[in-house]
Amino acid sequence: MPNSSSLFAQTKEHTEIEWELAAVMQTHDGKPTLGFAGAINGVHQNALIVAGGANFPDKMPWEGGQKKYHNTIHLLEKKGDNYVWNTEVDSYLPEPIAYCGVTSTDLGVVYAGGENKKGLSQKAYLLKWTKAKNEISLHHLPDLPKPLTNIALSNYEKVVYAVGGDETQHSSKDFYSLNLNLEQLEWKKLADLPLALAHATAVVQETKEGPCLFVFGGRTKTVSGISDLHSTTFSYNFKQQQWKEIATISDEKSLMNLSAGTALRIGKSKILLLGGDNGVVFHKIETYLSQIAQTNSPKEKEILIGKKNELVTHHQGFYRGILAYDTVTDSWEKIGELPFLTPVTTTACLWDDALVLSNGEIKPGIRTPNIMIGKIKK
Repeated sequence: MPNSSSLFAQTKEHTEIEWELAAVMQTHDGKPTLGFAGAINGVHQNALIVAGGANFPDKMPWEGGQKKYHNTIHLLEKKGDNYVWNTEVDSYLPEPIAYCGVTSTDLGVVYAGGENKKGLSQKAYLLKWTKAKNEISLHHLPDLPKPLTNIALSNYEKVVYAVGGDETQHSSKDFYSLNLNLEQLEWKKLADLPLALAHATAVVQETKEGPCLFVFGGRTKTVSGISDLHSTTFSYNFKQQQWKEIATISDEKSLMNLSAGTALRIGKSKILLLGGDNGVVFHKIETYLSQIAQTNSPKEKEILIGKKNELVTHHQGFYRGILAYDTVTDSWEKIGELPFLTPVTTTACLWDDALVLSNGEIKPGIRTPNIMIGKIKK
C-alpha cells in the first residue's frame, strides 16, 4: 500500500477531489454489462480486481425480476495514463457471491462472507494478482465462525478485522481478527461491538493513542422489518482492546445516519466517508413492505404496493456528500459532494495516490458499470 500521508491537505479549503471515468465494466468478450452491487473491489500489485456481485439482468425487482449473482473476475490495469481491461485473464470465483466484506492487503484482496441464491456464506478467500504469470490466484482462508453478509472488513499490518454483518434473522455484534502473518490461520473473536449492525464501514487510522479501528454508521435488523439506522462512530483501540463511542457522523449542520457507503483512510489522521444511504427513503420503503406484509386486504395491499413502487421508481439516488473525520480532533466536516450518482454496497480503495469507486448500486435495483477515479489536488 503506498504511503498516503501526502494525499490530504490539512485545511478544508485546500481539499479538492477531481473525478474521472477511468473505465466501464464489460464482459470478458468486450460486451457492455449492467455493473454489480456488492462486488469484490480491491487493489493488488497495481491492478484493480473486480469480482462477483449481483444485478437484475432482465427486469427490476418490483417488476418480478430475479437477482442474479456472479462469479466472474475482472482485472483493470494502467497503461500509461489510460486504464485498460486485461481480457487475457480468465479466472472465476469458486461460486457466485455478493455483499462480502472486502479489504485490500499487501498480500492480496481478502473477501469474506456474503450471500448468493443458496443463502449466506462463511467462506473467506485471498485473491492475488501475479503480473509475470498474468493470472489471478485464489487461496482459501479459514471460514468465518458463522455465515455473515453485509460485513465490514479492514486491515492493519496484515491483520484483517471483520466487523458486524447480518445473520439470517438478525444483525451481529461479532468482531473477529485474522492474522495473515501467522503460519496457522484462524479467526479470533474480539470484544463485541457496542451495537449489532451491518452495512457499516470500517477503517484503521492513526490517533494520538496509536492505531485504532473506526466503525461508521450502519443499520440493524429488527423484528418489525424496519431497520434501526445509525449515525454512530465507534473506535477500537488495539492496545487497550476495547471500544468507545466518539463523535457522531455529521455534515457540520446535523447528525447523519449513513449505511452501505464507503470510507477510506487518507493522510495521517483523516478518514473520508464517500456518500451512503441516509435511510430516509429506505425507511419509507421498509415501512411500506411491513404494512404490505401485515394487511389482509387485497385492495389495501395493491394500494401500498403502488405507493412503494412509486417511491422506488422515482428514487433520486443516495446521499452524495463527502464527509471527513479527523481522528486527532474527533470532529467532522463536509468537504464536498460526489459529482455523480453515489454508488452504495461497494468498497472504495486506494490505487497509488487516487481514490477508486467501482460499481455499486446507484438507485434501488440499478447498478453502475463505472470505475471512477478521484485524485486529490494538492
